[in-house]
Amino acid sequence: MVKEIREPRLATAEFSRDMVETMLTYFDAYAEDGVLRVEVTGWGLWLPNNVTGGRQFLGLARLPKGYRQ
Repeated sequence: MVKEIREPRLATAEFSRDMVETMLTYFDAYAEDGVLRVEVTGWGLWLPNNVTGGRQFLGLARLPKGYRQ
């Protein structure tokens, strides 16, 4: 029997449909060499802008567990 070796999970990103549509809309503007990079923070997901050095808020699919409104 072969034991499966798994890499440790570093992060999990959740995307809503509107977030995926936003990525498709802005793909050409934010992609570098055909790859779109997404930054994961505690406040949501961001699309880094390689031209300005800033970033665009992509969204947050759901509030973090334990967050109170």
